[in-house]
Amino acid sequence: MKYEYITDRIQLSRALSRIEKDPILYLDTETTADRIRLVQIGNEEEVFVIDVFELPQSLSLVGEVIREKGIVGHNLKFDLKLLLPHGIKPLAVFDTMIGSYLLGFERHSLSHVTESMLGYTVDKSLQLSDWSRRDLTTSQIEYAAKDVVAVRELFPKIRDKINSIGRAGDRGEELLRTRTAKVFGLTNPAAVVEMAFVQEVAKLELSGFPVDEEEIDRSLTDMERKLQKLIMDFYIKYRTDPLSPKQVGALLREKLGLSLPETQKGNVSTDDKVLSEFSHVKEVRHILEIRKTKKTLDKLKELKTFVKDGRVYPEFKQIGAITGRMSSYKPNVQNIPRDMRSVFKAEEGRVFVIADFSQIELRIAAEYVRDENMVRAFREGKDLHKYTASLVLEKAEEEVSKEERQLAKAMNFGLIYGISARGLSAYARGSYGVELSLSAAEVFRERFFKFFPSFKRWHDNVKKKLREGEIRDTTLLGRFYRASTFTDAVNYPIQGSGADLLKLAVLMLGIEFKKRNLSAKVVNLVHDEVVVECGEEEAEEVEDALCDAMVRAGHIVLKHVPV
Repeated sequence: MKYEYITDRIQLSRALSRIEKDPILYLDTETTADRIRLVQIGNEEEVFVIDVFELPQSLSLVGEVIREKGIVGHNLKFDLKLLLPHGIKPLAVFDTMIGSYLLGFERHSLSHVTESMLGYTVDKSLQLSDWSRRDLTTSQIEYAAKDVVAVRELFPKIRDKINSIGRAGDRGEELLRTRTAKVFGLTNPAAVVEMAFVQEVAKLELSGFPVDEEEIDRSLTDMERKLQKLIMDFYIKYRTDPLSPKQVGALLREKLGLSLPETQKGNVSTDDKVLSEFSHVKEVRHILEIRKTKKTLDKLKELKTFVKDGRVYPEFKQIGAITGRMSSYKPNVQNIPRDMRSVFKAEEGRVFVIADFSQIELRIAAEYVRDENMVRAFREGKDLHKYTASLVLEKAEEEVSKEERQLAKAMNFGLIYGISARGLSAYARGSYGVELSLSAAEVFRERFFKFFPSFKRWHDNVKKKLREGEIRDTTLLGRFYRASTFTDAVNYPIQGSGADLLKLAVLMLGIEFKKRNLSAKVVNLVHDEVVVECGEEEAEEVEDALCDAMVRAGHIVLKHVPV
């Protein structure tokens, strides 16, 4: 391994001149207490380990070089969050960790990926050593250099394997002409999106999400009072602690005669999913309300612990599920209860602009299975839920009631995934508050597939393939997935294509912001929704930019259905 430890200006100047003509560089950093100690950067032949403590000015000089380069690293979000505040933004990035997700690896650390792809492991024992010491040991410096060498060896293997994954038709051709695709030689559109998106996730985490601390305190006080009153009222009426599963089980089964199932340990099952099937019972509704209130209170308490300077700074997992959907934690800002949303407020003089894709899951499903009736309904600008209700209930669209539209929502979102009649009945009740008998569910299910027959053919085909073994396929943009159950096999391509679309829209939005010279920034992403914070004076233009970006992304992913 050829490497050089850089501690003076002359060495640094010489090192940077040796890599200035390389289009792709390999990068890693070592830190201590959120400060950069080392920047390791290399080309195809050598690695330079730059000591930032010895050369504070090295960051700006390194930045000048990598602004024009493609940068390859492992878990680059971590490094970018350190470099972006210094104005250091690479031309394009390729993250071998994200590559391991795209290839369906089960473990994603550098050590595990090198073992899978290269047949050796990277010793990470020095990762937690003292990087603040004045004189680093030879072992520490060698360790730092080895990470860059591992990434350098991984890059072509991971890229070529990703490129070998097929994709659906000619979708994403435009993406193969982008900077990320050209710099790294990528031919898989989903991979182009994910690699470009790494920088967006780093920026998202640095931006934070503004909160109103006074509103949090007010909400905590109100929620605690509400919970105590609900618990006390319930106890006085039923002499039962509503937060005790054992006492709740005894009340519901023994006193009210509800046929609740048992857990594996023989206790009465009283979890929310079980109780939701008995939501027509007054006592059950009270218990569920108490639990919901307690969950909100617990989330508020957790949120308060993460507030720093009027904002929370969640961590986002770029690929938080097999489908490619993101997840967030510390705190989770992708699953905010409705009665908690008031605590998220833009700073004074600024506003939130929020946009989501309308019925995007159904639009993607219609495109994916090429169902003529559903595609036509979207092209004609119909409200699909009203349209489905009118077909199944055999009445005019304008006569469809609010409750009937809710029933159609349950049918659309349940039956596209092949849910059974019994499942539809439970889903309609639990998710949409609509009572639906089993016999009615059977009739409506049959009618749904009569009007949208491509879904039935798709489900039958999936079942046939599963009898032959595991399904390996891709989303509309070419994201690889494997599925061994029917539920996974019908969920992954739809939700995965949705994840591709949202990420692509955010990339398009960045282009729009730059083109319009807007200072707005994305502060949260939730499956099909983008939350932007901007100055009040920019709000209207940000709204236009969001609309343009989402429509443009939609045109790339969906060729037959409008967004």
